[in-house]
Amino acid sequence: MAEKIRSYDSAAIRITYDLVRCIHAAECVKGLPRVFDPDRRPWIDPDQASADEIATVVSRCPTGALQFTRLDGGAAEGVPPENAVRVVPDGPLYLGGYILLHTTTGPEREERRLALCRCGLSDHKPICDGRHVARGFQDPGDVRARSDAGLAPEGAVEILPQPDGPVIVRGRFRLVDGQGRDLGVREKAVFCRCGRSSNKPFCDGSHVSASFTTD
Repeated sequence: MAEKIRSYDSAAIRITYDLVRCIHAAECVKGLPRVFDPDRRPWIDPDQASADEIATVVSRCPTGALQFTRLDGGAAEGVPPENAVRVVPDGPLYLGGYILLHTTTGPEREERRLALCRCGLSDHKPICDGRHVARGFQDPGDVRARSDAGLAPEGAVEILPQPDGPVIVRGRFRLVDGQGRDLGVREKAVFCRCGRSSNKPFCDGSHVSASFTTD
């Protein structure tokens, strides 16, 4: 899971940008176009807004491609009040909350915002790198089964990619389908990441017949 991170500093805040994780959700451009302007070089200018404004908009980046560090003593990004997994139509899973990402290539990583590949085409699995767009991945993200609404979506959520298989999400999280419907809270789900399941977004074992390979 390679990283290509660039840094942009003002006296008050440092913005870091991970090219691998960016899939052009454009929350930054819509939120603060004077700071985030893709037609300018460099495209990020943190001197164009206050550190508080920048921190607020960076925290909306659903993939975690943008992060910030306060250099003026301001507050770091907090943990969201609840964990959520949102299925993006024709796209990845967006995760937000207290996330613990486990991989076979390094130590456990703590995240607040993350996009997980579910088309099977990313070159940086389990992270989505946007290849679903160019390769025409299609899935509306409909989920029919509801969950236990009596649970609170709190605590840590563990992300456990399985070698040559699905990704297990374990811990209490709110599930939102591709139509924006709140399906309640789950404690565990096994999500397809080969792109072949007939029960998307969940795994149905199709990775075996598809000879899906990933570490």
